[in-house]
Amino acid sequence: MKYIVGIGYANRLDLLHQAINSIPAYWPHTIVVDNSDNQDLRNEHDLQGKVQVFEPPVPLSVTQMFNYLLKRGMQEGCDAVLFMHNDAEAHPGTPERFIGILEDWQAKGERWGVALTQYDILCAFNLNAVREVGLWDTVMPNFFSDCEYHRRMQMAGYSVPWTHLPVTHHGGQTTKSDPYRTRVYRSAIKIHHDYYVAKWGGTTGKEVYATPFNQG
Repeated sequence: MKYIVGIGYANRLDLLHQAINSIPAYWPHTIVVDNSDNQDLRNEHDLQGKVQVFEPPVPLSVTQMFNYLLKRGMQEGCDAVLFMHNDAEAHPGTPERFIGILEDWQAKGERWGVALTQYDILCAFNLNAVREVGLWDTVMPNFFSDCEYHRRMQMAGYSVPWTHLPVTHHGGQTTKSDPYRTRVYRSAIKIHHDYYVAKWGGTTGKEVYATPFNQG
C-alpha cells in the first residue's frame, strides 16, 4: 500500500521531535507542514534528515492542511494518507500494526473511510473514499470539522472504524503553549458550532438534513 504521513507543526519543537522519533517506520513517507509563525523548522537539520518539511506560503488552518495532504496523496498515487498530531507519541509497534490493518482492509475491499487509533491522534484516510466524498469544509478551520467530515463519510457508506492501537496524546500542547491561540480557539467554538447546525440542521449527533443546508 502506498501512503504518505502528514504532521502539522505550529510550536513545541520538543514534542514534534518526540512524535517523529516514535514513528521511524514512517520516516520515508512523512511530511511535516511547518505552520509556525517564524518558520521554525528551517534550521532543524536533524529533522530534515529524517522527514520532508513543507513550508506553505502562509500558515494553514487544520482543514486547509488536511486538504493539502489529501490532494498531495492523490497526486502521488497513494492509497491512503495518514495524519498524526505533533504532540502525539506512538507506542512501539503501533505504526507497523496500523499499516498492517489498513493493508488487510484494502486487500479485502472493505469500505473504510477514516481509520482511527485513539480517535484522530493517529488516523488514516482512504483516498478512494475521499475522491467520492470530497475534501474538508474549510469554513470550519478547526472545531467540528472532524465530526462533519466523518458524518459525510458515513452518509456515503464508508465506515469510520477505531483500531484502539496505543498512541499517547500529550494534552493538546499546540494550543495550550500559546495564549493567543488559546483565546482565538475559544472564541471560535460557538461560531463553528452555529455553522455546523446551519449546515446539517442540528448539532453533532442530532443532525436532520440529508444534504448540506437542506438543498436537496
